Amino acid sequence: MNKDLSILEPARYGLSLLIRLHDREADADFLHGLRENDAAGFFAEILPDDAAKADVAAFDAAITALPDPVDTGTLDELAAEYADVYLTHSYRIAPTGSVWLTEEKLERQEPMFAVREWYDHYDVTVPDWRLRSDDHIVHELQFIELLLGLGSETAARDAARFMDKHVMVWVPDFCTLMAQRCEQPLLIAGARLTVRYLDALRNLLEDLTGEARWTPSEEEKIAPYSLSELNEDIAYVPGVSESW
Repeated sequence: MNKDLSILEPARYGLSLLIRLHDREADADFLHGLRENDAAGFFAEILPDDAAKADVAAFDAAITALPDPVDTGTLDELAAEYADVYLTHSYRIAPTGSVWLTEEKLERQEPMFAVREWYDHYDVTVPDWRLRSDDHIVHELQFIELLLGLGSETAARDAARFMDKHVMVWVPDFCTLMAQRCEQPLLIAGARLTVRYLDALRNLLEDLTGEARWTPSEEEKIAPYSLSELNEDIAYVPGVSESW
């Protein structure tokens, strides 16, 4: 007997909030919306287990601590750290799968083209893959959001499989290191909440579809970054070092 897939709609909404945190720097309207619409309360309802309580509480505290209305100085601080993570690569934490999933740790490698095949299957493309590659965290999460919105068991199964092969193998590591490196409470809490939310979403998809989690074999595993490795990393990241 097929399970009710309507729960995917609120799950999709929660994912959209997290996507917005990773997509671009926070502005006054977005921060106001998080407060006025009780985003933390929403996450508390959709992540009711004890393990998630601390991360949801930290997210709530980060929102509550912001000035109301938010001032220019606070926005500037949030924007500067967002740039450190996603734009200038000052924190040396690449937000793209290829860097995490290839031994050379280079941009726009085979993992990006594997992701693109998934997008092609659903007739979607990224706006400019040279500016923001197909395997960027935002595009990968947006693709999951799209699949959840289709409301079919087939799409839900594909969302689970896509998460296993192209999201869960690197995004949790990226977000974990982001939380360790950042100083702004909202970015720290958002990164930790992303890890928690994706894990819960994958569990939900397994419950709804029966699609068990795939785990890579020892041969398929790529060793994740460590903080010490990040400090010493000399792999090419566009805009940071010379390319060949």
